[in-house]
Amino acid sequence: MQDLNSSSASSTTVAFATLGCKANQYDSSFLEAQLLARNFRLVDFKEKADIYIINTCTVTDQADSDSRNLIRRAARRNPEAFKIVTGCYAQTKPGEVAAVEGVDLVLGNDKKGRLWEYLEQGRPERVRIEVDNIFLQSELETFGMASYSKNTRAFVKIQDGCNQFCSFCIIPYARGKNRSISIPRVLEELRALSERGFREAVLTGIHLGTYGHDRQPKQSLAALLRAIEIERPIHRVRVSSIDPEEVDEEILELFASSKVICPHLHIPLQAGDDDILRLMRRRYSSGEFAALCEKLAAKIPRVCLGTDVIVGFPYEDESRFDRSFRLLQETPLHYLHVFPFSPKRGTRAAGMLGQVSASVKKAHAARLRALSEEKTREFRRRFVGLEVEVLLERPRDSCQNEDLPAAWTGFSENYLSVEVQSDCGYSGKLVRCRLQEEKGGILAGKDHSGRETTA
Repeated sequence: MQDLNSSSASSTTVAFATLGCKANQYDSSFLEAQLLARNFRLVDFKEKADIYIINTCTVTDQADSDSRNLIRRAARRNPEAFKIVTGCYAQTKPGEVAAVEGVDLVLGNDKKGRLWEYLEQGRPERVRIEVDNIFLQSELETFGMASYSKNTRAFVKIQDGCNQFCSFCIIPYARGKNRSISIPRVLEELRALSERGFREAVLTGIHLGTYGHDRQPKQSLAALLRAIEIERPIHRVRVSSIDPEEVDEEILELFASSKVICPHLHIPLQAGDDDILRLMRRRYSSGEFAALCEKLAAKIPRVCLGTDVIVGFPYEDESRFDRSFRLLQETPLHYLHVFPFSPKRGTRAAGMLGQVSASVKKAHAARLRALSEEKTREFRRRFVGLEVEVLLERPRDSCQNEDLPAAWTGFSENYLSVEVQSDCGYSGKLVRCRLQEEKGGILAGKDHSGRETTA
């Protein structure tokens, strides 16, 4: 590998592989930005590289296995490369990661923001583990990436960690306790993103509803959203996910009245049966979740509501699943993310009796995914003939007729997938268009003005 302190750094190639959530994706983008600023050259993970960085996930045992496979793949491509493993699997099982053939450095989540320091030290002669107690971490390790993003919309990780310890989840041990970025720093980041041409930012975190609870004086997600609404540092802001008990009246009112906050809420349910929710150690009832969704749908007519559902949690028999299914069917939800329960070592749920067979989980997941498709289709059809604002993301390959305006795909403010005919489209442009029809799972519209939406 090249000497990283020499002028040859610009010829040093780095390949990233990232598993897991948006927070992990954000962390990798932050690390990529650090290396690009130092003239490293990023290459695809499938290529031969001088440095491989595998940012792992550990939400399930399968994620651990996937992480190990990526490490072995990098070792086969270039045995001489500097191979660094970081992320949640590295944090929770550093010895297990270090035992995978080819690993040079295991870097915990508490140290990943200092990646450059370890690169400067060079490839160690024998595998090195740099992982400390994540619960001692009080600051976000990665924040601020206005200078670089591969996405049309920008992701801003404003919170990390979780204090909840749900019975199925290992993430508190991987990410540590709740910690947040201050409101002024978030606003500064949003302004910088806007100045660099981004029109939408997605606020993300591990347990977003607890944003600001660690600050002195204490802050809140509602206070941050209110500050964004007052200042309007960027054209529009999307909130990634909030637990049901954290959507209070102030947040509801902000979503209902805001000109900046997108009318789109992802509210994890996990199970629609109260016995299962108690076993999961969730902090709300199925009835409270349903009532919240009804209230949001009545207060914000255009709102898109999504949820997460775990299928086949221990003791979920047919009657409990049917109770969940009926609740999801009757509640005004517009899409479901369905996850068959996968036992995770180190969690309470992994050791519970009453485990559900793989065949039952598969059948129940299929029913819920079919329900999700039906709900999404009904939601899309409600908007035919109406006008929405779409952030153009990429040209649609299937439309190459030179006699027609270019076709672009993107998302509306309320998370509708839209194909737009636009004479002057480009990635990251915002257009207002009238939706004309639904075809093939996407809404088709036309940008009549040819002008970009102004903030």
